[in-house]
Amino acid sequence: MSNLQNILVSAKRGLALGQPIPQSQWSAIAAQCGPDEVAEIHVRIKKLRSELETVEGWDGDTQDDIHTAIHFFSHLAALCTK
Repeated sequence: MSNLQNILVSAKRGLALGQPIPQSQWSAIAAQCGPDEVAEIHVRIKKLRSELETVEGWDGDTQDDIHTAIHFFSHLAALCTK
């Protein structure tokens, strides 16, 4: 069972609502991820890409948010496999 959500919640402690996890913490997050977490990361990326296809063209803010999440999870996945 994946512990990814708990890892991310812990990483966001002390951050303002809506503030992204700083890139300086990404390696520490990746170090806590095992195979289950990596699998969940890939599922999240797939779901985000699917969600992006449903966003209206005029909704650039939502598109940006989804792209930001895809960027984060893609880099996290790469760090997990190192």
